[in-house]
Amino acid sequence: MTFMSYRDNTSRRVIDVATGILIGLRGCSDREAFDELVQVVHQTGIGIGRLAAGLVALASGSATAEHAEAFAIWGELVRRPLAATP
Repeated sequence: MTFMSYRDNTSRRVIDVATGILIGLRGCSDREAFDELVQVVHQTGIGIGRLAAGLVALASGSATAEHAEAFAIWGELVRRPLAATP
């Protein structure tokens, strides 16, 4: 039996939410959104949980200075208006 701590479970949820945000904003697949998160981890050296939390905070309008990396990476994407659907 694998023990998953509360923090691990919470991080996984935050990563899932961040992936969903990227899917919604980019119109990409789940795999492409997750790959983008991983690519940013490799580029920045920042943990995926921290980046995901920053993206979620940014998208929800509750970003702080602690989320500066997410703002630098996804700020323009989050602020861009969504295309209208017919």
